Amino acid sequence: MTRPKLKIEKCILDKTIEILSFLLIVFSAVVLGFYYNQLPERVLIDFNWPSKDENGFAAKGLLWTSPIICGIIVIAIYKLNQYPWVFNYPSEITEENAEYNYKMATKMLRIIGLIIALLCFVLTVTAILKGLGNTIRYEHYLMPLFPVLLIGIPVLFVIILLVQKKKPA
Repeated sequence: MTRPKLKIEKCILDKTIEILSFLLIVFSAVVLGFYYNQLPERVLIDFNWPSKDENGFAAKGLLWTSPIICGIIVIAIYKLNQYPWVFNYPSEITEENAEYNYKMATKMLRIIGLIIALLCFVLTVTAILKGLGNTIRYEHYLMPLFPVLLIGIPVLFVIILLVQKKKPA
């Protein structure tokens, strides 16, 4: 059975989340570009990368990978949201429940895109601050939050979809 191909209208919140996601990625790159010449040649990298040495340092040019990779992911999520009928769903999609399920799925992906953009911004700013010799106090509290959010948001949305199983009005 083929799924209905519906165009899901975005509400103000959806548009705001998408704009904020793109702005966080762009702002990450702008902040990095602004401070790039002030950074030492080798900076502490918070993410795992093959060129990182055993002490966690790598060339400062590697800091550009975060905005680039996260930007590609956010753009991919934006494009994927235009085709919600290709997603996997925890229940069968029918004409009656398609709009509700598509809205929930696209909203979930937008929130995940926002979290990824926020992660990009936090990683970039943290690396810049560390490179400039500043002490970071929020890192031990904020960094564990991202995996919890990236796993918890989809689980929450699946639970909502399974519990509510939107019935036709």
